[in-house]
Amino acid sequence: MATSNICSMDIEVAEISTDSRPQDQIVADLVSLLRDSISNNFSVGFLKDDSDEMLTSFWRGEIDREKSQIICAWDRAKIVGSVIITRETRTNGRHRAEFRKLLVHSKYHGSGIGSRLEEFASKLARNSGIKLLYLDSATDFLVAKTYQKWGWVRVGEIPGYAMNPDASLVATTFFYKQL
Repeated sequence: MATSNICSMDIEVAEISTDSRPQDQIVADLVSLLRDSISNNFSVGFLKDDSDEMLTSFWRGEIDREKSQIICAWDRAKIVGSVIITRETRTNGRHRAEFRKLLVHSKYHGSGIGSRLEEFASKLARNSGIKLLYLDSATDFLVAKTYQKWGWVRVGEIPGYAMNPDASLVATTFFYKQL
């Protein structure tokens, strides 16, 4: 992975609701961000053959979902990173949420944006009463050291759990973080 010489301090990180642009522009940025991850064969829930219409539908659904909070990173007015916190809706799990779709555009890898998104999302979750976050990540990606550096606890790995965009099977590692 190439490192970036972009300073993450020049990047704004906030909830998506702070973006005043028309929703079509916001969704187009999010689709472009997701497409970049797919093009780099990151296991993010979609395959290379999935259409932009499918990706658009995904993002529109996430924006409309009441129990999800989308956090974005902007370079000027363009979204270059995102993460989703989705609160459990069942009564016995309202204290927990899933940490999903941590995406940083490949041009910004190594700039610290992922760390800023994780930190912001964790604080936002804690401040909204969430006591436990959990996630799953393709074992070959951020698992080796990044999540643990951020305070996440590795639970275990399931081989062949997901597919990379090229349809190759990949193991998935599960983590949790108490807030």
